[in-house]
Amino acid sequence: MSLNVAFFEPPPQQAEGGLERAIEMLDDYFEPRDVQVRRRATASEVWSRPPDLVHFHGLWQPDHAWASWLCRRLDVPYVVSPHGMLEPWAWAQKKWKKHPYYAAVGRFHLQGADGVLATSKQEASNLQAFVSEDQLRSIPLAITDDVGPAYSEAREALEWPDDERVLLYLSRVHPKKGLHMLLEALVDLPSSAKEKKRLVIVGPGPDDYAEQLKSYAQQHRDRLPQVDWEGPVWGNEKWTYLQGADLMCLPTHSENFGLVVLEALQVGTPVLTTDTTPWDFLQEWAAGLIVAPDVEEIGEALRSFNERFMWTDSKRHQLARRARKRFSMSKVGSKYAEVYGDVSKFSR
Repeated sequence: MSLNVAFFEPPPQQAEGGLERAIEMLDDYFEPRDVQVRRRATASEVWSRPPDLVHFHGLWQPDHAWASWLCRRLDVPYVVSPHGMLEPWAWAQKKWKKHPYYAAVGRFHLQGADGVLATSKQEASNLQAFVSEDQLRSIPLAITDDVGPAYSEAREALEWPDDERVLLYLSRVHPKKGLHMLLEALVDLPSSAKEKKRLVIVGPGPDDYAEQLKSYAQQHRDRLPQVDWEGPVWGNEKWTYLQGADLMCLPTHSENFGLVVLEALQVGTPVLTTDTTPWDFLQEWAAGLIVAPDVEEIGEALRSFNERFMWTDSKRHQLARRARKRFSMSKVGSKYAEVYGDVSKFSR
């Protein structure tokens, strides 16, 4: 029997990047299966054509709260994926706006859910301040694209010299993501640590913040390696950057998952990120540098990368296989299917 699921999503401009990609992957997984997904559903559709289940992606959308009220009234089960929007750093931003809204509206939306889906144990732990432990499930995001390591081919396509080590920042250019700390850490490195290095910055972002960073980079150009500002890059071209990089850098203040980290692992590229992400196990895999979101610690990690972090094609393929084994869509998608089945069967 087919299951009809309605997805509620943030507006496109708020979902671009990792969140949009995560939703697309889930939709792609269910397309050939007995789960019919209705993307970008509306409250009026819940009222006129009640689905078997509603899956809310993200928080803070008034129409989501209105639709979940309808779900409770119509006995339509629903689950919520906050996608990091209640992580400590995010919760602390715009308190004057978020906290009153949550107290008046958001808590009923979240606490009335038949399931709250975290993407990591870290996020699940943080969500215990908002919902009961019984509501929580932890399911990671997944790998779907048939893309793997291709280091030499990617370097040739991007015309990066063989003797140059490339640091890649691929994410939104946003204060939360910590690019300013990466630039400051690079400025503080000794000149010898920056020889034959290149920082490539890929991603969209608020123009005013991006211009501040470009101005900073220009002022300190004599103390920085070459910096390439590529802007937003989507689709297959994005993979080329990830494949050709020597180190993918995400010095973020907060991340419930960090899909770009998984995408780097998928192509065998090691990662520098922070202990505010759920990727601390990468140190056990000897495939990552995990530090606090702090300029000095990021600088120490970059020095360690320069001096001791050697990476080979063999290690790239080994890392890619390990990531695929743990995060394949067939494995992760079945967990979502299980939640959908349990909630639609055993809810109110």
